[in-house]
Amino acid sequence: MNGWALGTGLVVAVASLITAVVLLIKSRPEARKLKVDGTTALLNATTATSAELADQVTELQAETRRLWQAQHAQEVRVSAHLRWDRQVVETLRDMGADIADPPPLYEAG
Repeated sequence: MNGWALGTGLVVAVASLITAVVLLIKSRPEARKLKVDGTTALLNATTATSAELADQVTELQAETRRLWQAQHAQEVRVSAHLRWDRQVVETLRDMGADIADPPPLYEAG
């Protein structure tokens, strides 16, 4: 009986070892596949996020450009108005009027 138990134990040990080796061999490609799938998912998410951020940056640049253009146009109009104000004040003073300087359009500073 002792030899039979030893033989059975040996068969079970060999079968377990073979099963472990088979599982190890099978798990490597599956692990690689999971790693590749994970990398692909990460790259897809990163690409989508990058594209979305690039679109947002483009929109912000266009909006900034519009704001700068509007600001420049406003500064041109204000500058023209300041020249007109000075000319009107000088004309009125030349005619003998007692007139104060026009109020500033910008804060001093």
